[in-house]
Amino acid sequence: MSKAESGELPPSSVDPPGSEVAPAPQLARQAIVVTLGVYLGYLLLSLLPLPGDLRYLLLVGAFYFLPGWLLRREPARQARYQVGPDRVVPPWSWRGARVAAVSALLVFPPFVLLFFWFYSRVCAGDLSMLAPVTWVEGIVPGVGGLEDYLHRLCRPHEGGMWPQALRWPADWLEHGGLGFVLAVAVEVFAVALPEEVFHRGYLMSALEERWPPRRRVLGVPLGLGAVLASLVFAVGHLVGMAEVARLATFFPALVFSWLWRRSGSLWAPALFHAAANLLMAVLIASTFPT
Repeated sequence: MSKAESGELPPSSVDPPGSEVAPAPQLARQAIVVTLGVYLGYLLLSLLPLPGDLRYLLLVGAFYFLPGWLLRREPARQARYQVGPDRVVPPWSWRGARVAAVSALLVFPPFVLLFFWFYSRVCAGDLSMLAPVTWVEGIVPGVGGLEDYLHRLCRPHEGGMWPQALRWPADWLEHGGLGFVLAVAVEVFAVALPEEVFHRGYLMSALEERWPPRRRVLGVPLGLGAVLASLVFAVGHLVGMAEVARLATFFPALVFSWLWRRSGSLWAPALFHAAANLLMAVLIASTFPT
């Protein structure tokens, strides 16, 4: 197995004559500034009278196209980061698909149990598990109230740990089931894949060149670069909705980082990410029926 296939990508490679290779510290600074700039730009667009779908389309376009453009003079890095040089979508990888599938089979069942248990407690009025989050909300200005959100969410909760029936989101059942096909396509190509191309392919890879991983987690090299990229990813979720609880996306981001390096393909975190979002849609529809 090659280093690229195992996820152990080298920090540098040979670029053709005439290419420019930015030093690792400069590359890392640029990646962080560009990422925060994208978030700020999306926030500023929300102040303009633009349709929400158009704003999100611009964000997705930035996630897909900015990394390759920023590294246009560095084809070797483009190839390692899987953001180019001659494509926007990463090359398909069956290995990435297998790693995503096996990981989902291991992670999703205990997550479903934890989800049902958590909301059975929270919707019964036990918010003790959320004390750290509510404390942070109390000292951060301009952040929405988690308790109010949970109160609204829990209104249709039927009580007990288990939902009375497994329910599909209503929009999945539209047009004779084509709604589900559309939901899958949106989650893969308009949500998970562009986010993984930008945050794992570009941001995390750039940060790992600056801070190469020195330890292994379950056989995979991960370090400060993955942690910082996951933190920035979580902070970015506050742009769309200023809820402290959205910072919890830091933890799945670490899983996505592991999948990226374990498989050597951005398709592994992208497929796992999309499947997790689809699973959450089913859990929400089943636990909080409308």
